[in-house]
Amino acid sequence: MRRAFIVIMVLAFIFTFAQKGFTDSQEEIQALKHQVKELMTRIEKLEQDQAKSKEVVAATKEDVTKVKDAASRVDLSNALSKLKLKGRWAAGYYASGKAGSYPDGSFEIPEGKIQFAFEPDKINTIVMRFNVNNATAQVPLMDYFYLQSKDFLPFLKDTPFSLNSRLGRFKLGFGEETWSDNPVESILPSNSAAKTGASDEGFELAGKIKLDKIRLKPLGWVVSMSDGNSGVGSDSGAAKAFMGKFNYSPIDPLYLSFSYYDSGDLKISNSEFSIAGLVSRPTGATNWERRVWEFDARYDFGKGKKPLDPPVYSDSKAIVRLSYGQFLDDIDKSTGSPKERNGDFAFVDGIYNFNKKIYGAGRISFVELDDNVTASLNSVTTSLYDRFSFGGGYRWSDNTIIKLSYDINKNTGVSTEDADDNLLSAIVATQF
Repeated sequence: MRRAFIVIMVLAFIFTFAQKGFTDSQEEIQALKHQVKELMTRIEKLEQDQAKSKEVVAATKEDVTKVKDAASRVDLSNALSKLKLKGRWAAGYYASGKAGSYPDGSFEIPEGKIQFAFEPDKINTIVMRFNVNNATAQVPLMDYFYLQSKDFLPFLKDTPFSLNSRLGRFKLGFGEETWSDNPVESILPSNSAAKTGASDEGFELAGKIKLDKIRLKPLGWVVSMSDGNSGVGSDSGAAKAFMGKFNYSPIDPLYLSFSYYDSGDLKISNSEFSIAGLVSRPTGATNWERRVWEFDARYDFGKGKKPLDPPVYSDSKAIVRLSYGQFLDDIDKSTGSPKERNGDFAFVDGIYNFNKKIYGAGRISFVELDDNVTASLNSVTTSLYDRFSFGGGYRWSDNTIIKLSYDINKNTGVSTEDADDNLLSAIVATQF
């Protein structure tokens, strides 16, 4: 457009001169042609420079886009490097007696857990675990959701003391079976008759005290304060639950621990701490409190490199565990005379690795209520519930095991009959 405009102006200028009778000299005409030629050359150069400028701008925009994309990929990579994923899964076939959960036999997915751990820095980790047993969202959907802080007090670095903490909803460290009370990590698909333990919202401190200077092994400890009442949500009373635990290894293959739990006043709420599935208040109680203690021992024969991993994955030649505890469901008798509920529980179990692939396992366990008091223990109304479990497994791979077991359940009580709830289990269990 600019070139056409210039040409029109030149022609108009020449035409004007022609109208005057070409009075100018031939030299003036030649000079005018020369000026027009220079003007056209400058216009062409200007257009070329403008085209190059556009190319530079386009290239710059492309480079900026590439830099932004690269930065985004780096940021995403950094975020993913701080995220850890793990989980466990079990599925198989269950068949029980008529009074059990699977009288006609059933294919089940009793275990499905997916855990995410994000580390925003070197000290803190946010842990959330989703509970999808039987391929459905459970209540609560996240059975773990807490902030874990390790060695958060720098001045303890060169001392015999270490200190870690948890804040949120987490599993209380009561006892030892609690760390393997699932079909994947347990020596058998089932648990002991009592299966004590709890997950609750609260705050926990844990650590070790090194005793090297007196030639002793470290002393481990855990204390926590939590809501105590069942379910996720606000506490039902001012009192908070307390849990304390010590663990120690006096000699290398022997591990000992002692745990204590006090729920605080629960009023009419259920307890978060379960014993054989029993979480409800004693009959007639308008305010109650659960106190529990437990002693645990474990001995490894031919101790392996992973002795304190969940028992079924341990590479020790054999393991024997012993656990014994008592509980008291105390009540406020000021509003009447309801009967308090006391009891004890125990188990002995063991595993023997015939070789790296095949192992055998067994467990004897019971939970008993004192003074012929009856309650719902493992969904059966009784005062004494015994369980005899035996079976074994085949290590398909390092993280996948085929398990087979049979549980013989016996229960007795005042005006009760033994329920037909024996259980056959055949599952595949894996962790990642």
